Amino acid sequence: MTAKAGATYAELTRDAFLGGHVIVVQPKKGHRAGLDAALLQALVPATAAGRAVDLGAGVGTVAFCVAARAPALSVVGIERDPGLVACGSEALAVSENAGFAARVRLVAGNAEDAPALSEFAGADWVLMNPPFDREGRGTRSPDPNRREAHIAAEGLLQGWCTTAAALLKPGATLGLIHRAEALGEALRALSPHFGDIRILPVHPTADVPASRILVSARRGRRTPLALLPGFVLHEESGAWTDAADQVLRGTAELAAWARIDVAGAG
Repeated sequence: MTAKAGATYAELTRDAFLGGHVIVVQPKKGHRAGLDAALLQALVPATAAGRAVDLGAGVGTVAFCVAARAPALSVVGIERDPGLVACGSEALAVSENAGFAARVRLVAGNAEDAPALSEFAGADWVLMNPPFDREGRGTRSPDPNRREAHIAAEGLLQGWCTTAAALLKPGATLGLIHRAEALGEALRALSPHFGDIRILPVHPTADVPASRILVSARRGRRTPLALLPGFVLHEESGAWTDAADQVLRGTAELAAWARIDVAGAG
């Protein structure tokens, strides 16, 4: 497939999520949506209603999956790369996505610029999968778009959480995914505006430490933090666990696992 939005991304692929119920169009090279997006979207219950905002939406994977599972929810995806927005817009036109396309809007914008996103205030949910890596950590990608999607400048997570607080209704829910080792940073970023923080560790297998954390938090609440039982992705054989397989196919959600109800109250 060739990009229709100019030469920003010369070669694209069509990839299925939620067992084929969602199709995304994304660059063949560079940062690509995968497991993190599939896990993050599952924090939202299928019974959710109102509006969700996906910060750093990329090609729209999280936005599409949430809209596909929650028919009473409209979703706005905010992405700073216009080329990725164009990919997402192209995907919304494919027949497989017709069931939710009218409820998804993708726009170019900066997740750290809360005033510029004020038209999306009053959201019931904000979701985010921010860049994980620090400058100088690991191998620096030669691809500028992949590099920008992975490298987090100092204070980025704090900035994204501040924007989330500005967009959410009082008591509404933020969901994020991050590296497990960033738990301390995540809690510091959340503390000024959020409470009822629920941390779901995600383990590659049952016998190894968590590699990811899924976090939900509610704006303006002061309910104590809860550390939830871990979610395991793989059996020792390498196969998906039954629970992970169901989440990835869209037949189960992590909202129940994380004890999040439709109002985010748990």
